[in-house]
Amino acid sequence: MTNLTALIAILASLAALGQAADSCSKDVKVSSQGDLDAIKSCKEYKGTITIDNTPLEQLRLEGVQTLQGDLLVQKNEALRSFSAPQLQAVQGHLKIHTQVQMNKLDMPALTEAKQLTLAVLPVLEHIQFPAKLTKVEDVRIEDIRASGIDGFEPASLNSLTLTENSYIKSFKLSVQELLGSLYVTANGHDLAFEAPELTSVQNATFRDLASLSMPKLTQVSSDISFHQNAFDKLNLDSVQLIGGTLSIANNDKLTETSLKSVERIGGALSIGNNTQLTAISGFPKLSEVDGTVDVAGGFDQYELPQLQDVRGGMRIQTTSSRFPCPDTEKKLKMTNVVKGSIWSCQSSMNANDLSPTVGQPKGGSISGGSNGGPNSNNSKGSSNTNQSALSSASSLSAHGSWLALAAGIAFAAVSM
Repeated sequence: MTNLTALIAILASLAALGQAADSCSKDVKVSSQGDLDAIKSCKEYKGTITIDNTPLEQLRLEGVQTLQGDLLVQKNEALRSFSAPQLQAVQGHLKIHTQVQMNKLDMPALTEAKQLTLAVLPVLEHIQFPAKLTKVEDVRIEDIRASGIDGFEPASLNSLTLTENSYIKSFKLSVQELLGSLYVTANGHDLAFEAPELTSVQNATFRDLASLSMPKLTQVSSDISFHQNAFDKLNLDSVQLIGGTLSIANNDKLTETSLKSVERIGGALSIGNNTQLTAISGFPKLSEVDGTVDVAGGFDQYELPQLQDVRGGMRIQTTSSRFPCPDTEKKLKMTNVVKGSIWSCQSSMNANDLSPTVGQPKGGSISGGSNGGPNSNNSKGSSNTNQSALSSASSLSAHGSWLALAAGIAFAAVSM
């Protein structure tokens, strides 16, 4: 009888454990505080917790330390406060999205989230991770009221998107390596972005920045672009390789580019509509461009002293009358530096006639450099254009130019 009693007790205990395990391993759709209270005994919870379109004003996730799943808090119009005091790790997606009344977000123990989204939080003035959020893969920060994020200190990231954050004045990225994309665009015009330890990135886009600092960046695996920024100097002196296209366009205050170490660009070199840039320079070691070289603006000078191999075509457009198209063709085309069939050089152009360069958004005038002068050939603009370029884009219309450049890039791709 004693053995039977013991067996019954063991079975009862196992059943209780099974029920406890079941209560800690299922998806939860929260409609009340009670739904969160029901799992507060689970230090480790397996499943997705969704808090979506509830009328609740305050919620608290107690007890859970590790969440093997997603935590989705979104579109709760009345929700003012959300806290998870013991939560240390979210092994899925931590998403706080479209919380128009939220003024308090409290996660004091959080150190890990596989994916983090903070978006459309118009009244949340402070976002803090006191325990330091050091392990995260993909991050999207969009349209938040906070002026910064305290305790966001990952050592590496797969991707970061920072966009439409009008109140952020400065952002310091702690990572050394970005395996995917870095996208910083359409934030406040006063944004100062710095990544002091970043050494490599897959691809990157920077737009609407007041200043940019990446002193240790040495490698860009794919494309990198700088559009509509307010800084006067672009300094990437540690970069040695750009695997894709380098695009520098519509930066109205830019007066100088400095990429002293870059030797190869695997895509196109595109520089257009930087109205204060009077020289294409700052590339003293650049020897190879595997795509098209496409430059447009008001520049007087073109200085690429080590350039030996352009596998695509080349198009040069400038409003300056001082730019030496014949000498440039003699140096670059006739010596077979430019391998592609497309060659075009025009000076003394009207700013309104300049076609967009590769990757350049349309719009805006192009000025700077010299208009008219002792070397001016005629009021409509002098040109030195080979026959194939003339036949494909007789007046360098946007359509014809894009076709020509596409042909040059295609040539480069085949050559590679």
